[in-house]
Amino acid sequence: MGILAGKLWLLLFSTLMLMPMLYNNIKTEGRTLGVHAIAIISVFFTMLMRVIVVSVSCFNFDYLNPYIFVLIWQLSILVAMVAVFYLVLNELKEKFLRYSNTNDWRYIVPGLFEAALLVLFNFHSMLMDDKKEVIDAATSISLYFIVNFYVIVGAWLCYKSYLYNLDFDIKYIARKHFFYYLVLGIALFVQQIVFDDVEVGFSLAAFLFFNYMTRSRTLISQDPLSGVNNRVSFSKYINNVFISREHSGAYIVFIDIDHFKQINDTYGHIEGDEAISLVGKTLKSIAGEHNAFVARMGGDEFVLITQTQNEEDVQRIIQSISFELEERLIFSDKKYDVSVSCGYVYAKPNSKNIKELVSKADKQMYKEKLKKKGNPSDAVV
Repeated sequence: MGILAGKLWLLLFSTLMLMPMLYNNIKTEGRTLGVHAIAIISVFFTMLMRVIVVSVSCFNFDYLNPYIFVLIWQLSILVAMVAVFYLVLNELKEKFLRYSNTNDWRYIVPGLFEAALLVLFNFHSMLMDDKKEVIDAATSISLYFIVNFYVIVGAWLCYKSYLYNLDFDIKYIARKHFFYYLVLGIALFVQQIVFDDVEVGFSLAAFLFFNYMTRSRTLISQDPLSGVNNRVSFSKYINNVFISREHSGAYIVFIDIDHFKQINDTYGHIEGDEAISLVGKTLKSIAGEHNAFVARMGGDEFVLITQTQNEEDVQRIIQSISFELEERLIFSDKKYDVSVSCGYVYAKPNSKNIKELVSKADKQMYKEKLKKKGNPSDAVV
């Protein structure tokens, strides 16, 4: 009974964490079954099934087959682990990876294989009582292995994202998730060795709460439409890097979407938002590759700051923006072209007048835009 009381307490405590998260997620995303919602529901169901399994074991209901409940509980652990893994994977794709990964399905293959093993092992346990302990041990080992597989792969993806993205807010999220995955792996190992009972459900519930808190921090500093830093984050970056500390010089690039008003007027504001999102993803990718900071200032205007003293580096960045934007347009199947105009100025070492420099970069961008106006190839198709 003591074990059952402990499981009920963990279920109650986790419910107090998970239900507000589920409500806020559905309210924010406007849909019931998003990736976050599925992860939360699957973790809650795992903990609920754990309580049911312990209850059936404690009270010995003759008319209930315990193997069925054990199987459902084990499968729920697997589903919860895979759901949480894909939750992290989608966030990594959204924030870090350059292009969408069309091979995401491969990560679910080990889970499907393990699900087949769980069904097979439990079926044999029901038929072969003399080998029940051996089969149960094999079931536990295989499930423990696959759980750790997703922990290790998730940790590796977070670590890789931390290495290859240089935006300070995004690096914070990747680093936190990486260390949490390490803690999760150690905690599961200690539970298995010391207590001979792995509480995967509560561990994943704690992870989801942690993910919710770090995601909330990201939303504060991130522009929701473009996915890059917002104006508040830009001000924080300026204060931290340029005003409060000494810097060795940097280039400030002001970026504006060409013919944005025509896109809005011709195709509607939804497509205008799509154009901003497309440019935001492109700038985020380029900023990560060149150790640059990028933020949306409002409307169709962006600012990119790269701490280099070489003007050729800035020109290569601007060229990369155009090339990648063209490449993304090929796969987006848009009925219109999206291009940008850029203007840049050099901020000398220890410069403090950043607002004035941004204004100068804006004027340079406007001159570049005027040069393009006579070119019909830049017009909206």
